[in-house]
Amino acid sequence: MQTSQKTTRDSEASRLRILEAAKIRFSQNSYDGVGVREIASDAKLDPAMVLRYFGSKESLFREIASQAFDVEALLHEGIDALPERAANLLMGEVDEEAWRSGYDPLRLLLASIGSVTAGPILSEYLHRDFIAPLVKAIGGREARERGALLAAQIVGFAVIRIVEDSNENAVPRRKRLKQLLAEVFDKLSRVD
Repeated sequence: MQTSQKTTRDSEASRLRILEAAKIRFSQNSYDGVGVREIASDAKLDPAMVLRYFGSKESLFREIASQAFDVEALLHEGIDALPERAANLLMGEVDEEAWRSGYDPLRLLLASIGSVTAGPILSEYLHRDFIAPLVKAIGGREARERGALLAAQIVGFAVIRIVEDSNENAVPRRKRLKQLLAEVFDKLSRVD
């Protein structure tokens, strides 16, 4: 019995190492630029183990994408709190070095959305786990359109924020920018 438990723990640990290595690789490179051998090497495992646990690179990517776009942090206090909450999250400090060297769902999206294989997978989960919950929370007239625009504003601002933070000459008035951002989010999230 003890050997079985140890094998199960080892299997789970190997699986988690593969997932962590793949998250970072897929964030730093495009789906098409990452190989199973690189992921296995980062996880300190044989490439056959990656295929044993996930079946294919595409299945591994699908599992990562299925957990990438959680909107719960924005919606857990309800749609009325979303504008301020989203503005606070987006205006928080960015550790640029960690963002560029580690896993980040935004980087995952940007790196692979253009891939013939990964693009549709990302689109599926971005819609299911980010846009659709926003639409549902917004409700009312034109909820689909407003939810899509709200998601675009959040993702788009996240990209611009990273660019602005890396530009030493760009020093926006942070307090005013945060206020304007909350106003835009508020307009999109409320039914007229």
